[in-house]
Amino acid sequence: MKNLLLCCLAATLAVSSCQKTGIRQTLEKAGENRRELETVLEHYKNEPLKEKAARFLLENMDGHFAHTGEAVDVYDNYMDSVFRHCNGDRVFWIMKYDTILQRTGLDLELSQDERLYDAQSVTADFLTEHIDSAFTVWQQNWNKQYSFEMFCRYVLPYRIGNEKTSFWRRTFTVPSWVREAYAPNQDNSTYAYGMANDILGGMRSVIYYPPQFLPDLPLTALEHVKSASCKEYAHLCVAVLRAHGLPATIDFTPQWGNRGLGHEWCVFFPDNHSFIPFNPGERLGDHFMKRKEDRLTKVFRQTYEKQPESLYMQNKGEEEIPDLFDTPYIMDVTREYTATSDVEVELYDDVESGRFVYLSVFDNQDWSIVHWGTRHGRKATFRDMARNVVYMPVHYSEENGTVPAGDAFLLDPQGNIHKMTADTTQRTTVEVKRKFRDVRSNQFLQGVIGGKFQVANQEDFSDSLTIHVIPHLKDNKFHVVHPRYTGEYRYFRYLSPDWSRGNMAELYTFNAAGDTLKHKRLMGNFHVRPWCGPENLFDGNVLSFYDSHDVYGVWYGWELEQPENVARIVFLPRNDDNFIREGEEYELFYWNHGTWMSLGRKTGNFEAVLKYDNVPAQALFRLHNRTKGSEERIFTYEDGKQIWW
Repeated sequence: MKNLLLCCLAATLAVSSCQKTGIRQTLEKAGENRRELETVLEHYKNEPLKEKAARFLLENMDGHFAHTGEAVDVYDNYMDSVFRHCNGDRVFWIMKYDTILQRTGLDLELSQDERLYDAQSVTADFLTEHIDSAFTVWQQNWNKQYSFEMFCRYVLPYRIGNEKTSFWRRTFTVPSWVREAYAPNQDNSTYAYGMANDILGGMRSVIYYPPQFLPDLPLTALEHVKSASCKEYAHLCVAVLRAHGLPATIDFTPQWGNRGLGHEWCVFFPDNHSFIPFNPGERLGDHFMKRKEDRLTKVFRQTYEKQPESLYMQNKGEEEIPDLFDTPYIMDVTREYTATSDVEVELYDDVESGRFVYLSVFDNQDWSIVHWGTRHGRKATFRDMARNVVYMPVHYSEENGTVPAGDAFLLDPQGNIHKMTADTTQRTTVEVKRKFRDVRSNQFLQGVIGGKFQVANQEDFSDSLTIHVIPHLKDNKFHVVHPRYTGEYRYFRYLSPDWSRGNMAELYTFNAAGDTLKHKRLMGNFHVRPWCGPENLFDGNVLSFYDSHDVYGVWYGWELEQPENVARIVFLPRNDDNFIREGEEYELFYWNHGTWMSLGRKTGNFEAVLKYDNVPAQALFRLHNRTKGSEERIFTYEDGKQIWW
């Protein structure tokens, strides 16, 4: 402890001028609350370590705030109440969120501008309790390996996001069994890892994707959380770990590189130098093993401490900057997750002036900013960009939003830049089958391979005749089978391959005249998930499907009104409704120097293929469904296939 104290005092002297500047800014911002903050420093004047911790909080406090207002209060209270008293599946919780958003949706959007700054609101009692409780769990047998700097950065802070402050450490106290289990252990990162697994291993998540801005829930409200966004679950994990004296924080990607939305997750530090990303319901370290198809663009770490290299600090209020970067509390950690490259790009001649330029990626509807760079003449440089992603430089202003500032380009896996410039001097033909990447849809498709269609005259199918076995299929769409067998049978069924749980969205049978074969009663495995029974197989909704709880011997079918010969079967595996739909109108676009150029509109057909002739070569495309839907993904066309980006 003596050596640690000397190190801390030395560090204090080294950054004293910075601390004084930071604390002065906080005290100036505090206004009438200044005396409360000064009281904290006075309270710890005879306890050097706690005084240093208090100074760390105060010097970095001036930019921290909570969203506030009547709508936020209503939202917080409602969600806390339903979490405590209600249970249900994902559909139930979507309905609950929809209910509160119908009441407060617009007001919650407006609450983004209503801020209660910590410097003007937190009390001396609040801060001293958080500091004292953090020190209580520090330097236990399971966390002795951490430095005081790690403690200050990732255990001590009283907030995680922009939630309303609360005494959350009282909620997530260390259980007696944890103390007893780890009391005999020596200080070792293995024990910290084991504790983190023990206290988080039982957590489960039901993810809700909010359609609009939702304020961060108070950490105390997360004790009973039943359904929330990935952000709220990450906040919960961080709060629990910090309450146990284990360093943790939030990392996030503002936008995936090959799909819509961004993502937030918790990171746990088993020692002073390494970290492990995870979410509830996972083993530590498994998080990105489950996301092999998702491509990172940038990864930032949320900190309580101001980051001098952040755009906010570099900008010094001189230019309008996107909301994403309007904070001093984020740190670029992309290179710790994936291979990166620094890139220099050329800008258009007519690009607006400004010190900063941004890189964006396509988010299924538009281009979304993920990073910033400095401009020098007609060029701009961006640091540590993740590879195998299509980017586009843009200019930003509050009035105009994002405006193309240069050509889109692919940063390939080796770090080379390939401009996405359409060659209008060369023309080609493309055949498009989907408007969105097919990762999940393809997984569903693989689940029916080997499935069998059978007929029988015995109810138990003891005399079953297999009339078709589903072979390897290339595309998830409506498929037609013309069985060739003789005889008429009373019963028809689909026998699912093991582990696919049924996995069918639509299933119809017809006789030789083309008439739909009517069924007398449904049969099969009815141990199904809610709203996923066999009635979905002929409801005309391609997004509803059969899904069994069981994985072996799953089958379903029907007894026909009379023995029949099944002359045609039409089936659609579980899917995402992003294939070409018969009767719906589509429009194909290609990207050309900052704008989408139309290649014309076409109506979908049963074959689920749209053919376009006289198309510019080497172009970046987007297919838009003008009839319905919102998911769209950019793609190139190579060797007769859509390549998704």
